[in-house]
Amino acid sequence: MPALIYAAEKDRWLPPRFHAAWIGQNLPGADYRVIANAWHFAFMNPASAPIPTLDGDISADPPGFDRAEFLKQLGEEIPAFFDRALTLAPN
Repeated sequence: MPALIYAAEKDRWLPPRFHAAWIGQNLPGADYRVIANAWHFAFMNPASAPIPTLDGDISADPPGFDRAEFLKQLGEEIPAFFDRALTLAPN
């Protein structure tokens, strides 16, 4: 089963070593990727208004992390992964 697993390196809400990294290490054939300098909410578009959580505002990012660029990259990587993983071999 194709699996692409991302982990935010600096995720304080779901630390990768207990979540994404564990899955990546225990799911045979998983493609596991760590996103450098990313926090938990890096995978979401920024909100138009502040949304506080126990882990801070969902639109906040660590200094030096470019969420817009990351989301663009993510939007290219995910479909490409499934294009490769789900392409059927010719008969």
